[in-house]
Amino acid sequence: MEEGRKAILSLSQLVQPFSPARAKRLLDAADKYCAFLNFPREVRHYLYTNNTSESFNSTLARFEEELGGYFPSLRSLEVYLYVSIHESNSRWKFRPMSVIRYYSYHLKQLHASRFQVSLD
Repeated sequence: MEEGRKAILSLSQLVQPFSPARAKRLLDAADKYCAFLNFPREVRHYLYTNNTSESFNSTLARFEEELGGYFPSLRSLEVYLYVSIHESNSRWKFRPMSVIRYYSYHLKQLHASRFQVSLD
C-alpha cells in the first residue's frame, strides 16, 4: 500500500506544474486508487481486468449475430440479456477460480473489516 502511495505522490509532483488542481485531486483520492493493494497480489489481476465484461459483451454479440445483426424488439434484447447474465452467473458460481477460492477466507476478512459485518 505504501508503494502505491509513493507512486501517486510522484505522479502528483509531476502533474503539479501543469495542473495544481489535478495534482491535489490525485492526492485526495490516493486511498481509493490504492485500495486494491490491500488484496493479495495473486487476486489483484482479477479485480482490475475487464475479462468478465469482455466475455459478456462477446456473448451478447454472438446472440445479435444469430439474429441477423440486430434485436427485433426490446423484449427480445431483454430475454437475451437475461440468458447471458444467467449463464455468466452459473459459470462463476459453480466454477470459482482456484486462486479466489484459495484466498476466500482472507477476502471475507477484508470485506468484514471494511463493512463491519459479522462472519457468523
